[in-house]
Amino acid sequence: MDSAIQERRVVETECPVCGHCEFTAIYQGLLKCDECNFITAEIASDGDDLKALYGESYFAGDEYADYVGDKTAIQRNLRRWLKIVRRYVPGGSLVEVGSAYGFFLELARVHYEATGYDLSDDAVRYATKVLGVTARSADFLTDKSVKDSSIDAVAMWDVAEHVDAPDKFVERASKLLRPGGHLFITTGDIEAWLPRRQGPRWRLIHPPTHLQYFSKETMTRMLEGKGFEVVAVSHPGYWRSVKQILHGLFVFGRQDGPSAAYRVLSKVLPGRLNVYINTFDIMFVVARKRTS
Repeated sequence: MDSAIQERRVVETECPVCGHCEFTAIYQGLLKCDECNFITAEIASDGDDLKALYGESYFAGDEYADYVGDKTAIQRNLRRWLKIVRRYVPGGSLVEVGSAYGFFLELARVHYEATGYDLSDDAVRYATKVLGVTARSADFLTDKSVKDSSIDAVAMWDVAEHVDAPDKFVERASKLLRPGGHLFITTGDIEAWLPRRQGPRWRLIHPPTHLQYFSKETMTRMLEGKGFEVVAVSHPGYWRSVKQILHGLFVFGRQDGPSAAYRVLSKVLPGRLNVYINTFDIMFVVARKRTS
C-alpha cells in the first residue's frame, strides 16, 4: 500500500507470515512488516477481549445491523461457498471456525458431519438450540474434542482478520486435517485496487474487530509455511441487504450516532432487499494440506 513512513519499530509479537519482528508504522494504528509487507493492527487481544467484542451487540447494532434478520442474504453467499467446498471435498467431515449463528453449518450438515466453533455464547446458543447444528463455544486453538488428522475440510469465513494469531489458527487447522484435506478462507485483500486507492478510508480497516490485513502474497506465504499448497484464489462478490449496506455507510463506526441520510434512506428503501456487490477486495482462498 502507498503510505508515508512514520517510524520503524521492533514489536514483541512476531509477524504471523514470516516471523520477522521489525515493522513500520503506516496508517494510525497499523504496522507493516519490513520483511514481507504483512499489515497488522498494533493492538494485542486475548480470549476475554474477543468474547467481549463479539457479544450479542456485535451482531445486532455494532458491525451488523441485524445478523439474524439478514439470514437470507448471508446464506445466499454461503450456498456459493458450499458449492466451492464440495467441488474439492464432496463429503466427509468439516469444521467451521467462527461459525457464528450456525447459518453455514445448517447448509453444510446436508453433505458433511459438520462442527462449528465460536467464542460468542449467544451465537452458539442460537445455532444449537434454534438451528439444531453442532457448535461449541470453545477456543478452537485449545479444544481437544476433535481428533488430529480426522477432518476433511476446515472453513474460516471472514475469520483471519479478527484473530490475534492467524498463523496459530492455520497450524491448528493443519493438525486436524487429514493429509490432502482442504482449508477454505475468506478475508480482505489489502493489496486489491480499492484499498490501495482508499488507503486508511478502506471500509475493512477498523481495529479492534479487524486486526489482520492480508494480501494474496502474504496469505499464500503464511499457508505455504504451515504445510499447505494454495490451489485457488478468487475475488467473489457478496449479497448484502439494503439495511446492512446503509448500516455500513451511515452507522457503523460513527461516534455521533446514525446520520440524517441513514434516517431518511432507511425509511424509503426496502431494507430486506438483497443487492449483489463486488468490489474485488475480498479473497476466497483454497489450500490443500500437503501429503508429505
